[in-house]
Amino acid sequence: METVIVGGPHSGVGKTLAAEIALQTLAGRGYGAIKLTVADGERDPHDHGRSAMDLAKAAGICGRGASCGVCETVSAAVPSRLITSVGAIQKTGTDTWRLSQAGALAVAWVIALRSAAPAAVDSAIAYLKKKGAAGVVIEGTTALEWLRPVAAVMVATDPGRQWKEVAVAHVGRCDIVLRNELPQPPGSVRPPPEFFQSHPLPCDLGDAADAGYRTYTARLLELCSTSAPLRPVTSG
Repeated sequence: METVIVGGPHSGVGKTLAAEIALQTLAGRGYGAIKLTVADGERDPHDHGRSAMDLAKAAGICGRGASCGVCETVSAAVPSRLITSVGAIQKTGTDTWRLSQAGALAVAWVIALRSAAPAAVDSAIAYLKKKGAAGVVIEGTTALEWLRPVAAVMVATDPGRQWKEVAVAHVGRCDIVLRNELPQPPGSVRPPPEFFQSHPLPCDLGDAADAGYRTYTARLLELCSTSAPLRPVTSG
C-alpha cells in the first residue's frame, strides 16, 4: 500500500494540519489515514523528572508528569490498541475526526508502546485495505523508524520546543521538510542543526494561497505519482 508519513518533533507544530492537507491533495486516490500515538516516554521540557520517564518505559505512560490518559491504556500486558469505532474516530474536534473530515476513506487510531508499534500499524493498514483504501497517510513520527514511504514529511516551527530524538534522527531523510510559520510559536527553543541542514521550506499551512503551501502540495503530488527517488524540497 502506498504510504505517506507526516511527522513532527513535538506537539503544536501543525502535524495534523499537514496530514489533512496531504489527504485533501490526494483526494480521489482512495487514501485512508492512521493516527499513531506512541507511548515512548520522550518528554517535553515541562516534565517532572526521571521517575516519570522510568514509569513511562515500564507502563506506557507519557512521562510528562500530567497525562491526558491515552497512553495509560497500553502497557506490557496490552502493548497496543487499534481503535476503529465510529464513536471514537468521529468524536468532534479530535485528530481522527479532522483526518476523516479531510477526506480519508477510513481512519484508524493506533496507540502503542514503541516496540509494539510496527505490528499495530500493520494491523491498521490491513483494516484500511478491507475498507477499500489504496493508500494511507500516517500521522506519527515514529513510523519513520521502520517504514519507507513514498513521501516522508516533517513539519516543525522555529522556534519551538525540544525535539524528540526520533525527529532529530529522521528529519534528514524526509522528502519534504516544512517550517510552519505560526503567529505564536509553541516554544522558544531553536531547532537542532539537522533541521536547517534539511533545507526546510517556509510555509503557512493555514493559508492555501501561501507559496510554501502550494509548493508542499505540488511536491506531494509529484512524490505520489512516481516511484523514482526525489531530492528534498528546498526553499530555493
